[in-house]
Amino acid sequence: MTRARSGARPLSRRRFLGTLAATPLITACSSPSPAVPTLTGRLSSRFTGSRHDWVVWYPAGTPTGADLPVAIVLHGLGDSIHTADRMHYPEHLADVVRDGAAPFALAAIDGGSLYWQKIGSQDAGALVAEEFVALLATQGLDTSRLGLTGWSMGGWGTLRLASQDLQGRLRAVAALSTPCYERFDSLPTQEAVTRAQFDANNFVPHPERLADLPILLACGRSDTFFPGNESFAEVLRATPGVPEPTTLFAAGDHSQTFWESVAPAQLRFLAERL
Repeated sequence: MTRARSGARPLSRRRFLGTLAATPLITACSSPSPAVPTLTGRLSSRFTGSRHDWVVWYPAGTPTGADLPVAIVLHGLGDSIHTADRMHYPEHLADVVRDGAAPFALAAIDGGSLYWQKIGSQDAGALVAEEFVALLATQGLDTSRLGLTGWSMGGWGTLRLASQDLQGRLRAVAALSTPCYERFDSLPTQEAVTRAQFDANNFVPHPERLADLPILLACGRSDTFFPGNESFAEVLRATPGVPEPTTLFAAGDHSQTFWESVAPAQLRFLAERL
């Protein structure tokens, strides 16, 4: 059910009950704050069997519902859509647009700890590729001009979705502090996924699936994942049809401090390609 905005015709009790019976699987409401135009809601997923909170942030001065390209933000393990807020993504978006970048929206959805892929009977990849993208289109966003970005587990999800569920449907991706490992035995911990799940979802052995896609890889040099990011950048450079990746390898570790430090460059990269 979408809440009526101001100026809309009031719902009678009969129309209200009829709306409830019409099976909308999302709820949405607009933020009252004019500084960061925001749309929030909850999606009931048939792919996960769970309900997922979501948010869309628009550039300052842009009304919710504007026809803008959109970049989906995938959070890391143990994080949520609120983590992006704590890293001031809405403010960084406003800054880069104010400084001349083409306006676009950022959208995020809670994905739990499913690594943005199918684990057991729950499929967080389909949650994003099938349900969330469709939801964003119903909110007026231009999902034909779609970007994807995320950190840590969300970086894995970004490159995995780009090479599988959303292959050929993205304008650009930006993956931060991503676990890039060619083999399951090389993982620093093997508790998160099984060997079969890793092999089915690993993008590293299949760089050709990322052909024609602009890619930003960012990672702190003190991050455990840094050697894998550096190696994967070389793999991409050697793969015919894959554009030269943009790399942002700088001082930093696996932390929100590093991720926020690269947010302006990350968002400018996306803005220039959506």
